[in-house]
Amino acid sequence: MTLLEGPAALVRGVTRYALAEGVRLQSGDIIEVGDKGLAQLEFGDGVALAMGAKTRMLAVAIPRGKSAAGDYYVMQGALKLAGVKQGARLRIVTPIFTLQPGEGVAVLVVGGAEGSVFVESGETRLAGPPAKGGASAPVRLKAGDFFTGKAGQKGAVAPRPSKDFIGALPKAFLDPLPSRMARYKEREVQPRRLEDVTYAEVEAWLKAPPPIRRPLVSRFEPRASDPAFRTALIANLRFHPEWDRILYPEKYEPKEPEAEAAGVARGAPAPAKAAGKK
Repeated sequence: MTLLEGPAALVRGVTRYALAEGVRLQSGDIIEVGDKGLAQLEFGDGVALAMGAKTRMLAVAIPRGKSAAGDYYVMQGALKLAGVKQGARLRIVTPIFTLQPGEGVAVLVVGGAEGSVFVESGETRLAGPPAKGGASAPVRLKAGDFFTGKAGQKGAVAPRPSKDFIGALPKAFLDPLPSRMARYKEREVQPRRLEDVTYAEVEAWLKAPPPIRRPLVSRFEPRASDPAFRTALIANLRFHPEWDRILYPEKYEPKEPEAEAAGVARGAPAPAKAAGKK
């Protein structure tokens, strides 16, 4: 994290921290930018990822190394990705589409059931979830292309971004992203611990699409022992049914053999046969 304006939080494990410049991101980290904040991540190969106010992003997987790589799930917010070079193993996954930049600069905004992407330079590939009536084919966007799509619907490509899209962007996104990697290349900052997360603070992630939320069960399982967290899990169980096994483990214990269920003790002699014909 090389640039931070305004408050931002980091959820690592089951704990919430105050984010700060110089903190290094790890797999599984959740970044939450404040209502009037701005944050920027930089990679060793020169790629920069800026996040606007109210952005919520989960680092699903970050391979080791200095290059821009990994999967980042964006629940909502505005992002600008710059300095991408060919061969970068980087994906931005959203509820609306998956963005795999090829090179150059791309800007995206995601909110509710709608998302948009503008390719400022270079090119990128975009794949959406299956639309009604069949799977949607990947779309290759080049410099100047503007894509808009809604969940479950086929997106559209226009030659220029809309006024609403530009109006939703942070002012800093209208200029090239600054490079501040030199300040923290040799210095690592530890985030300040705040408290263990509440259910409300991670509710959106626990109710995310199955591929995102299911791996989080084991991570947040220790919080199920907290009465308030457990009560909220039970009240919202229909949104994350995979928690049923954690909340009610007795339902998933192996059933006793029929003989034991009938009251025959394990290892007891079998009942004598009734007298009859030889």
